Amino acid sequence: EGLDMPLCTPDGVALYSNFEAWLQEMVNERHERNWNKIDRFVQAVRQMPPPPPEDHDVDNIFNGVSSFEQFASNSGSVVVPRSFDIIGDVALLNSLPEGCDVDDESKLEEIGTQIMKKNKAIKVCAVRMTSLSGTERSPGDSGLKIIAGTQRSPLVTSHQEYGIKCVVDLNNTFFSPRMGPERLRICQQVARGERVLVLFAGVAMDAMQIAGRTEASSIVAVELNSIAITCARRAHRFLKSNKAVKCVGAADRLEIIEGDVLEVLPTLEPESFDRVLAPRPKEGSLDGDLGKGDGGVAFLEALLPLLKPHGGECHWYDFCADHELPDCERTRKTVETTCEKMGLSMQIVHVAHVGSIAKRQNRVCLDFRLTGGGRATD
Repeated sequence: EGLDMPLCTPDGVALYSNFEAWLQEMVNERHERNWNKIDRFVQAVRQMPPPPPEDHDVDNIFNGVSSFEQFASNSGSVVVPRSFDIIGDVALLNSLPEGCDVDDESKLEEIGTQIMKKNKAIKVCAVRMTSLSGTERSPGDSGLKIIAGTQRSPLVTSHQEYGIKCVVDLNNTFFSPRMGPERLRICQQVARGERVLVLFAGVAMDAMQIAGRTEASSIVAVELNSIAITCARRAHRFLKSNKAVKCVGAADRLEIIEGDVLEVLPTLEPESFDRVLAPRPKEGSLDGDLGKGDGGVAFLEALLPLLKPHGGECHWYDFCADHELPDCERTRKTVETTCEKMGLSMQIVHVAHVGSIAKRQNRVCLDFRLTGGGRATD
């Protein structure tokens, strides 16, 4: 161990009889050098300056101040929310801060100002006034209130993730920076030469990450929201000139289609995609453990014929309550039953907990692979 040389002949005859002490000294010297390297690395890491704040948690942004710590100001003291999203140069609070009223303009402004002071990259601080609704899952023109910084209408920004930019209209599109690790997870599974289909693409960050970070042969993104499509096409132009993208022809391999998923999918070539992403939006009371809907079966039935029946993979997103984790039997049953109904055999690869969408409500991703079935061949 630790020596790049044989210690015996192929017949098992020792080459260094009576030299055990010398061999031990060589091995110990090698190990000592390696441990010294590790010690130098640890010392260098400890001396590194702290990274710029990118986390959604205000604890990091305020240099370790505990949650709901009060910050003194000329107008009194304010309670800064524990967490919020940073999208581009916008800090987005998902609800009114504790103890604040929508009409308390001065207090809201002070909270926004405190956040902006601690992170110079933030130019606008806004709060979401309504819950997400509709097929676009967006707050709408009146659903956001800018409490500090530059007034923008609509509130548009460019967001960078792992070196790749997207354009986000916060009033009229849905985008979550908290899905960044999940997008990276998907990219790590895409193999060279795959054809990838991204449904419910939104502003197309998922599709652009795959185009810019993998060697997929083609990526097709489908989205219904016309404003999200406009944002996606603007970001597509960024992708063409992005020098940080190392994969050749990233923008050329990405196609963006505007339209309803259920109307677009029948126009695509059957059994032609190696991978399908389906981060479908939550359909209000129709989804979840108490939902009255079908769990997105109509979308499953539309996308399954496009997957290659032998080895095609799907990343199917669903919504589960805490008590359903980690097995997510209801989601598993929905996928298994739909595949069986369509004459397809499948194998569940992984169930990933993607994030929380509300109290005790979670977004999950069920990765499954088709293992047979499909169209009959002559």
